Amino acid sequence: MAPLQISTNDHAFVLQAAREEQRVDGRKLLDHRRVRLHFHPQAGMVEVQLGSTRILGVVSAITTAPHIDRPSEGLFSLDLVACPLADASFEPYRVSDQVRDARAVLQRAMVRSKVVDTEALCIKGGLVVWHVRLDLKILDHGGNLADCACIAGVLALHHFRNKEVTVVGEQVTIHEETERVPRPLTLHHMPLSVTYGLLALPDAASEAQKVVLIADPSRLEEAVLSGRIVITAGRREHSVVYGIQKYGGVAVQASVVTRCCVMAVERAAELDQVLQQALQHNEEQRRLALLRGREQTTLQTADEMVAKKTDEAGGNTQAVLDADSDDGDEEEKEEEEEEDARL
Repeated sequence: MAPLQISTNDHAFVLQAAREEQRVDGRKLLDHRRVRLHFHPQAGMVEVQLGSTRILGVVSAITTAPHIDRPSEGLFSLDLVACPLADASFEPYRVSDQVRDARAVLQRAMVRSKVVDTEALCIKGGLVVWHVRLDLKILDHGGNLADCACIAGVLALHHFRNKEVTVVGEQVTIHEETERVPRPLTLHHMPLSVTYGLLALPDAASEAQKVVLIADPSRLEEAVLSGRIVITAGRREHSVVYGIQKYGGVAVQASVVTRCCVMAVERAAELDQVLQQALQHNEEQRRLALLRGREQTTLQTADEMVAKKTDEAGGNTQAVLDADSDDGDEEEKEEEEEEDARL
């Protein structure tokens, strides 16, 4: 991928704003962009927007044979691809460095940390298991791909519903959604990546450089960065740091990395709470839609019964109603005759 070309004025403007503890888009140095979520009707399809960055996450599952060395465990894999129209610097059939780095972050955050319980994906040991695949598509590149892709991947996994399976002897039956209600995946934790950019500001008084820390860098700021620190963290019962990656040659002190870890854990805790509330709200909406669908199905069934009787009556709806009323009159007559017989 060809690097993003920016003018000298834009480069100087970003550095000057960092000296004044400001950002080009009006944020403070450690402010994050707004996160927008969109759940598609299809289970396992979620679109996440972080600022101007948009990524679509899609989860699918197929049955396959397990690995020989792990016959009782299913498979989980992910992939991150970029749409050629997502950014002007993307080239078709070539993987950019930023996409490759973001893919490595996702591999460490989700696959190696074992987010998905692979043992729960086993259908019949040694014969058939589920292969869950997470596909992430970059729709718009506005900077910080790793954080947006991690949110999209985690939400898609929580939003996905897998089909129910029945095993009788050697026979494996996969039930459709209309037969049995699908169930969610078994997930151990919710890892979220938090990216901090490193801006090296030259000091006119000395030869040393001052390193400024910025959170959630945009596309323009990434072209000026001297390095990045990506921290994968989570917080449920206690704070956890799953991984730390540093890119770029600028030197930082250990206290800066420690500070980034503390801020990343706090940010992950905030995102965890927001995402859980969004998932709960979406689940309630899906249940209401399911109930409405059942009511609609009941109404359609009643309409089909009336239409069937109408067809049997030669297309005369009034004849159907009259037939129903005649049946009611005959029942009343029978009841009156029974009462007379008793008297």
